[in-house]
Amino acid sequence: MRMSESLVIVPIFEPKDKTAAAYVSDAVDVGKLDGFTAVLQFGAITGDSVLTVYGDSTAALATSLTTAIAFKYRLAAADYKVDLADQLGDAISVAATGLTLTAATFDHRVIVIEIDPDTLTPPAHWVAFNFSSVGNPLLVAGIGLGRPRYAGHLNPSVL
Repeated sequence: MRMSESLVIVPIFEPKDKTAAAYVSDAVDVGKLDGFTAVLQFGAITGDSVLTVYGDSTAALATSLTTAIAFKYRLAAADYKVDLADQLGDAISVAATGLTLTAATFDHRVIVIEIDPDTLTPPAHWVAFNFSSVGNPLLVAGIGLGRPRYAGHLNPSVL
C-alpha cells in the first residue's frame, strides 16, 4: 500500500520555537478533499497560548485571518515516548474563540484536529491555524493529512 498516493501530506507548521509573535500556518484548500486532519506535536510549553482555526473563501486567509470556526480535537493519552502516546482520547469541542494550550495539559503531547470540508459555510473552503502571540515559548510542529476526492499517483496540491 502506498499511503503517499492515497493521502495528501501537507506541511502545516515547520518545527519552531514560537516566541513573541503569532504563528500562522499556510492556508489549506480543504475543498479538494473529502476530509482533512491536522496533527500537531508540542514540545515544551511554558506559557498559555491560544490555538484558533479559521475558515474562509481565499488562500489569502493565512495573511488576513477573518472567520474563526469551532472545531474538535483529540489529545494523546500520554507524553512523547511514553506508553500510550499513540492513543487518542475522545473528541473535545472547542468554540470559535479557540483552544487555550496550557503546559499542564498539552506539554509534550500530540493533538489531532479533524476538519470536515462539508461543514464549512460556502464559499469557505480554505483553513488556517493560528497560535496567538502570547504563551512563549511554545515548541510546535505539525502536518496535515487529507483524503483527496480523486486520489492518484500525483495528488492535487491544496496549498
